[in-house]
Amino acid sequence: MKANGWLYVVSAVSGVLVWTLVSAATGRREAWDSGAYYQFGLPALCLVSALLAYFETDRSWRWGAVPLAAQAVAMFATQGLGNLWPLGLIVTGVLAVPPILTARLGASLRTRNNVSGSSSL
Repeated sequence: MKANGWLYVVSAVSGVLVWTLVSAATGRREAWDSGAYYQFGLPALCLVSALLAYFETDRSWRWGAVPLAAQAVAMFATQGLGNLWPLGLIVTGVLAVPPILTARLGASLRTRNNVSGSSSL
């Protein structure tokens, strides 16, 4: 598996893990129904996304989108589609914005460090 493949796995697993842990800890069927998701889960995904983007800066937005897509897949796989699945996809898209932005920040930090590091030589 290419190095990028492992980053995808880490990204997807982090999304499913956050979803599962928050749901289990709070007793909520859907993790985003709990305040803990916004206090702990989403910030954890932002951190993972930024770290992954720091190591792989190319198309860094994907490290913020993959965990949320994995959460949507996990939610639909465990609970079925239901009649509100379009709303679930919209919410997933909105919730992906913070991890995508922090992934872009992580990539820009790496790029900035590389540029400043190469100019000092």
